[in-house]
Amino acid sequence: MGSPLEINDTLKLTPAEGLPPSPAEGQRYTFRKAGRRLYHLAPTRVFLVEDRAGTWNFIGHALVVALTIDAERDETRGTFVLSRLYPREYAQRLNLYETPPGKACTSG
Repeated sequence: MGSPLEINDTLKLTPAEGLPPSPAEGQRYTFRKAGRRLYHLAPTRVFLVEDRAGTWNFIGHALVVALTIDAERDETRGTFVLSRLYPREYAQRLNLYETPPGKACTSG
């Protein structure tokens, strides 16, 4: 038997999962993801990425300050603080060089 937990250093969200429409540094947000996931907890950062129909758009750094794994619902809920918002030019470079092959968002 294996562990049904997925370990992530990237919090990739859609608006439906909790990506804020206008993210701001220092603000606190909640999220909800399907599956059982572990994220690095504050003070270690995770990358905050917007999921745009399967492509990745890097946004900044997040500090996950609360995390709940619900085995009955097979979901993960949490709270994060946006600790760094990337400048557009920097995010575009990350989109090109740090995404899985074929997943780079080019409309930045």
